[in-house]
Amino acid sequence: MKQLRRLQTKLFLIVLVAMVPALAFQACTEFDARRTRQQLVREEALRLVRLVASEQQRIVEGAEQVLNVIASAPAVQDNDPEPCRRMLANLLKQAPRYSSTGVVGLDGRVRCAPFPFDPDLDVTGRDFFTRAVQTGGFVISGYAVGLVSRRPAIPMARPFRDAAGNVAGVVVVALDLDWLGQQLHRLPLPPGATALISDRNGIMLARYPEGARFAGQPMPAQNHFLLEGDTVGIALVASLDGRPDMKAYSPPGAEPKGLFVGVGLDRDLSFAEVTEANLIGSMLILAGLLLALATTYLLGGRLLGRPVKRLLEAAACWRTGDLAARTGLAENSGEFGQLGIAFDRMAAALAEREQRLRENEAVLRTLTDTLEVRVRKEIAERETAQARAAQAERMQALGQLAGGIAHDFNNVLQAVGGAASLIERRPDDENTVRRLARIAIEAAGRGSSVTRRLLAFGRRGDLRAEPLDANALLYGLREIFAHTLGAGIDIDVRVKAGLPRALADKGQLETALVNLATNARDAMPDGGRLVLAADMECVSASGAAHPAGLAPGGYVRFTVTDTGTGMDATTLARAGQPFFTTKDMGVGTGLGLPMAKGFADQSGGALSIRSVPGKGTTVELWLPEAGADSSLRAGASEHPAAAHADAVGRPARVLVVDDEVVIRDVLSRQLEDAGYDVLTAADGASAIGLIEDGEAVDVLVTDLSMPGMNGLAVIRAAQERRPGLPAILLTGFAGDSAALAMSGLVNGAFLLLRKPIPAQDLVDRIQAVLEVGACPETAA
Repeated sequence: MKQLRRLQTKLFLIVLVAMVPALAFQACTEFDARRTRQQLVREEALRLVRLVASEQQRIVEGAEQVLNVIASAPAVQDNDPEPCRRMLANLLKQAPRYSSTGVVGLDGRVRCAPFPFDPDLDVTGRDFFTRAVQTGGFVISGYAVGLVSRRPAIPMARPFRDAAGNVAGVVVVALDLDWLGQQLHRLPLPPGATALISDRNGIMLARYPEGARFAGQPMPAQNHFLLEGDTVGIALVASLDGRPDMKAYSPPGAEPKGLFVGVGLDRDLSFAEVTEANLIGSMLILAGLLLALATTYLLGGRLLGRPVKRLLEAAACWRTGDLAARTGLAENSGEFGQLGIAFDRMAAALAEREQRLRENEAVLRTLTDTLEVRVRKEIAERETAQARAAQAERMQALGQLAGGIAHDFNNVLQAVGGAASLIERRPDDENTVRRLARIAIEAAGRGSSVTRRLLAFGRRGDLRAEPLDANALLYGLREIFAHTLGAGIDIDVRVKAGLPRALADKGQLETALVNLATNARDAMPDGGRLVLAADMECVSASGAAHPAGLAPGGYVRFTVTDTGTGMDATTLARAGQPFFTTKDMGVGTGLGLPMAKGFADQSGGALSIRSVPGKGTTVELWLPEAGADSSLRAGASEHPAAAHADAVGRPARVLVVDDEVVIRDVLSRQLEDAGYDVLTAADGASAIGLIEDGEAVDVLVTDLSMPGMNGLAVIRAAQERRPGLPAILLTGFAGDSAALAMSGLVNGAFLLLRKPIPAQDLVDRIQAVLEVGACPETAA
């Protein structure tokens, strides 16, 4: 062993002598690169925190300007509630960054708000009110949940003064945290960077990325020292997920005062270049090692070559299975002699062990085969157990949901059944009957709220048609587009004077126009002109069929025109297909145009597209014209059907189709009480038979789910026989109404209403479809 150690010492000395220059060079290079990169990372972090802080300063200054405008408004100075309410409501509409706003008197009572509020609401305990009164200037409060809006926000406030110059109260706006998070995500931050905005107490307001998960939570206690001071700084801290960050921060005492801004750079990503340099250094060390080995070979060849050759020759024989070969080195030949004798003894031992290995090989193979079978069996049993556990969890969740719904509906049924039973026993007690009937109605309303909550959870909803002012709608969208489409897009609004109102769901119409404007912006990457127009169009019953398939009547035509790249004939033919898009992966879904067309079809209108490559695209959307007095439909008459009587005084006739006797009878009585003449049918075939027999029908009201012909088939068959016949479809299903309209099963105008529907709402919808005016030529 002593001789082997001397040989190893000689070899180590040779290798170390060759490696010393490479090791010294790599150490110096790594130290210098890390120091330089660390300084660059610090400068980049400081630049980014100033970028984020300047953006927040801009937002704060905008809020301060808005508060100055509100505080100086005559409606606030004169304490005039209604003009003040309209002003604040218009502010929230034009500036979606604010979740709420209001005017508060010195007594802490709300004087004015954009939405209904409790007049006894007292905000004297709120931080924004206390600090604004104490400081007499603009203040940024901490994280708070609105007393009325119930949305997390950060209030900003300032006092206002009366005509005599005395402080009369406080005006406040609440910056919406979801909007703040979206603005933070739009900033050009590098990969791996994190950004954080918190209030002066360390409560997080927005974070990049995954802001929604952290909003409202406190910063880690060990990072609270970052909130101190009034200058921008930098520190190495742990991020929220535990990883080390190079954190540049602007404390609440710096600009913007009242907000903390921090930007962190992941240390591993930031030092990626250093790591790459280290890799190159390692490769250099490897090259040095090879050089050292070559040097060792050249220097030791004469002293070590011959004995090593004999050892290698013997080893080659052993590798081929010839364990009888020996090195032949003598014990007195130095260190290699001792090594050769050790190798010879090892060969003898290997020969003996090889025999034992052959004997054990069969036993080992058998054990291996058996082990594989056991492993497969155990894996199969484990997968079966996991599947059963997952099924049990799904059944438990379903049972909890069913139990909750059953609990709510059993309470509703208890109230309705008990009230009906008491009414049956006391039919002559008018006061008691009225009181019990109100209890039953309120219980049914609670049952309806259960289904509405389930529909809201599943993101299902109905279209709510209402008369819309195209002029106000388009100019309102213009203000929004001016800030969202980019400075390179010139937006022009053209609305014909005296344009009648359109009958449609305002939210769905705005969504459709926003999607069309977004498509237009994407088609104009270098800028261009976007024209939003509205005009009236009448479709005559005596003329040729309308190219868009519109039924005779009056319509409001919305037009969105751009000067973009346009589409060729092949792309234009597929533009309305769901999920078809020419945009890059992850930029577009291909649902904007199909959803807009589905909305137009369901609203009783149509949509068409014209495009020329290189000259732009025009999208036209027709919606039915609302009646002249449609805004006064609710409560206009005790018997609204009288307003639609024919020339001989016959009230409007409604055909009610439902396979449920109770529902059919209740609907009939409700409509008769409203003054309508009602026909009933128990199924679709009977209803179509009445129409074919010449029965006068002004409106069709039908259930969706019926044996034989369903409600959609009934509407389609009725409108084939009576073109332009208005129809209302009732359903208790939670289906997607937009998808229903896009299915193409119904070509005419109809409304989809969700059961249960109050009697007055049903009467209002019937009035709406009856009041959709015809154009003058058709009316003649």
